[in-house]
Amino acid sequence: MAACTAAPQVPQWFRDARLGMFIHWGLYSMLEHGEQSLFREFLNPSEYRKLADRWRPTHYDASDWAATAKAAEMTYMVLTTRHHDGFCLWDTATTDYNSVRRAARRDLVGEYVEACRGARIRVGLYYSVPDWNDPGFLAGPERDPKGFRNCIRIMWRQLEELVTRYGKIDLLWFDASDFPTAAQLRSTQLVKMLRSHQPDILINNRLRAPAKGGNWGYKTPEQRIGAASSEPWESCITATRKFWGYHKCHADPGQWYSDRELLHMFATIVTKGGRLLLNVGPHANGALPKLYKSRSAALGRWIRANREAVYGTAPFGHEFDYGGVLARKDRKLYLFFLYWPGREYSMPGFNEKLLSARFVVGGRKVKAIQEPHRIVLADMPGKAPDLVTVVELTFNAPPTAHPWAAQRLHNYPMPALVDWLKL
Repeated sequence: MAACTAAPQVPQWFRDARLGMFIHWGLYSMLEHGEQSLFREFLNPSEYRKLADRWRPTHYDASDWAATAKAAEMTYMVLTTRHHDGFCLWDTATTDYNSVRRAARRDLVGEYVEACRGARIRVGLYYSVPDWNDPGFLAGPERDPKGFRNCIRIMWRQLEELVTRYGKIDLLWFDASDFPTAAQLRSTQLVKMLRSHQPDILINNRLRAPAKGGNWGYKTPEQRIGAASSEPWESCITATRKFWGYHKCHADPGQWYSDRELLHMFATIVTKGGRLLLNVGPHANGALPKLYKSRSAALGRWIRANREAVYGTAPFGHEFDYGGVLARKDRKLYLFFLYWPGREYSMPGFNEKLLSARFVVGGRKVKAIQEPHRIVLADMPGKAPDLVTVVELTFNAPPTAHPWAAQRLHNYPMPALVDWLKL
């Protein structure tokens, strides 16, 4: 095949993206114990498989999912087409253990893709490499080499179905573990096959790559915020405190991150150059939990109001720990106040001249006093205007840190700070 395995240039849509919707949904949603109850609770596999004959998601409306994403300013979505239990949400030719041939009688992937396109949202498909429904996978290549080879063959066929049946797919989100190995998966050849059908498809780094010659994925730190980087990365985090799939405990509002917590999380990720893939576990009937809708909508309203500070910005290493997080864009710095300081705040200074300071929302000017070693913001409101308030600083040139600002109190020696003691 002519297609190569090396990662193509990261598409601009992903570089511009800040927020996406992750959807964990399948048979497990009927049990309301999260996404891995089959394995975590050692359920009877044959009894679990019978759920496929009962699952009828009568309230599944993919256009509602897409509308929720749009309201939240999400620009891409990722749906679990096959999770670890092996049940497929499309009509795969490899097994009748799928949503079309069993009780649901619907191509759930197809409806999702159509809804994404209708809303002009980028299409992402999740696929689990592990398959707990396949004895060959569980036995492994040593105990059942023939069964294991067949398991890998099925995986290849299913992935080829997903990238050839639904038009352009923007992103393929693999979930995997240390097993199988890259050699057992033939992952280099697999990526060649996928890119022969979808040359521009973006692939994450969870599809195992060989030690040499494989580099096709972006990083996906899970349930944590990644490190600041200009390279593409994405934090996948649940909107609830635990469980990707729906769990009974999600009926308790206290199990959900608050609006403030989500905003702090989002602002921190954005100012580090990343993206937030915010997960939801729909109810078994297909409806999204109301709290996900309200929390994500609030996030979307904040993003629209602070759009200029969210998009097109990049990380900027500078001392602002006592205020929150910050990002840069050309001659501008955006201060995301996670911890409102009251009427006055002092921060380490810059070499360039400060021209103006203002609140991003409303445009009200902020009194700013520039000294050689610091900037003082004064006459600010006593109470925070928002859960996260953004102040824009504009300089006469791209800002660089004053030598004192480059110091950290835990970094010794600190010769640049000797003069500070003389003030």
